[in-house]
Amino acid sequence: MTQLLAPAIASRIDELCAAIAADPDVQKARDQAEAFLADEDAVGLYREVMNLGRSLEQRHRGGQKLDAQEVSRFQDLQDQADAHEGIQAFVAAQDVLQEVANRVNGFVTKTLEKGRVPTQEEVFGQGGCGEGCGCHH
Repeated sequence: MTQLLAPAIASRIDELCAAIAADPDVQKARDQAEAFLADEDAVGLYREVMNLGRSLEQRHRGGQKLDAQEVSRFQDLQDQADAHEGIQAFVAAQDVLQEVANRVNGFVTKTLEKGRVPTQEEVFGQGGCGEGCGCHH
């Protein structure tokens, strides 16, 4: 059964979304992402790197021997992508937008768990968002 959100919650969600959309860092990240998506060459290079990298990884995990030429091609493509300002801006923009999403989700999830507004430390601990999130290096 689908229930609508209480009006007070729906209103606050609208306010939160408006605040996120108005945030200068979010706007800049969105602009960077849009600029990247408008650059067909950058998108093509990015896709080629991602697709070849995924293919190589799947084959490696499957125990297949990787062709040295293919690995070299991937490294060349990766170097090109690393040197491409538009791709780097896009990756940085994705990081910003993902961080906003992670923080909002963290607070909402912890609020539902605890039944109250959590503290920053309860949500993210001392060093960030906690282990297992994929953001730790």
